[in-house]
Formats: sequence, structure tokens, C-alpha cells
Amino acid sequence: MDHSYLLLLLFLGAAAVVNGGMTTVSSKAGGTSCTSPFHDVGGRCLYVDVSNTGSWDTMRTHCRSLGGDLAILNDAEVYSSLIRYIHGSGFPELQYWIGATDEAQEGLWLWVNQEPVQMGTPYWANYGCSNLQMPTGGTAENCLCLDNTYHLYFNDGICSQTLHAICEQ
Repeated sequence: MDHSYLLLLLFLGAAAVVNGGMTTVSSKAGGTSCTSPFHDVGGRCLYVDVSNTGSWDTMRTHCRSLGGDLAILNDAEVYSSLIRYIHGSGFPELQYWIGATDEAQEGLWLWVNQEPVQMGTPYWANYGCSNLQMPTGGTAENCLCLDNTYHLYFNDGICSQTLHAICEQ
């Protein structure tokens, strides 16, 4: 490959290398390498799926079929980068499943990697005149979503709801 062509690709901020049928996309020189359809968002390989919908379990299976899982948003910078990415990409206002649940034990929210979910600010939505903070769904709402009615803050949802998903590789 011509070195000037490679430098041009790196200068433009996107390099694609096809290897064994998989496309690897890197956001910039030294950046995170993500396999399509995932994109480097805040240093993590994320895929905002605006085409498919399903229950939390269905969308987790879908993310796994892509070589990932539902996204773990345990870092405020990554979370902020994701929200900017969603808004900047022109995606419609949707609700998205992400990778946490309290189904095993009510009130104990765990990511799919079994790490605890940070409760409160800056992640969970506030609501009502009293400014109460989610989650408030009790045993009826056990799966975590980014809720467009609360500006994409965390909310507990009914796991059988049909939502889109954010996957992480």
C-alpha cells in the first residue's frame, strides 16, 4: 500500500482495514479499533441500533450476535460522549436498552459484567415537582434504559417493553 495514501487516511481521521471479512474502523491514529457496525464513542466501541427493537433479553441476544453485549455506561465521560454522539448523528428521539438490571435482587442494579451501577447523579433521571430520582419502578421495572422522555438519562423499564438498544463490543 502506498504510504502517502495511508497517511491521507490517517489524516482524515478514519482508516478501514478489511481482514478476513471483518472491517475494523479506527477513529484516529492510536484510537480505539472497532469492528463494524460499532463506532469509537468516547474511547469505547458502541453501536446505537435505531433499526431493531425488542425486549431487554431480545436486544441483549442481538448485541451478542454482533460480537458484543448491551452497553455498560459506568463512566460519566463515556456516557456524555454517547449522548453527544446520539444528538450529533441526527438519530430520532428513541429509548434504548443498556446493559444493567436489578432482576436478581430488587434495588441492586448490576451491569451485565456483574459490576454495580452507580446510583443517583449524573446518570439517573429526576422527575416530578419534588424532583424525585429514578429508579422508582419497583419489582415491575427491572431493566435499564436511556429514556428519551427524560433527556436520555437512566430509567428503569419493564423488561418486556420493545425498545432499541445500545451495544458495546
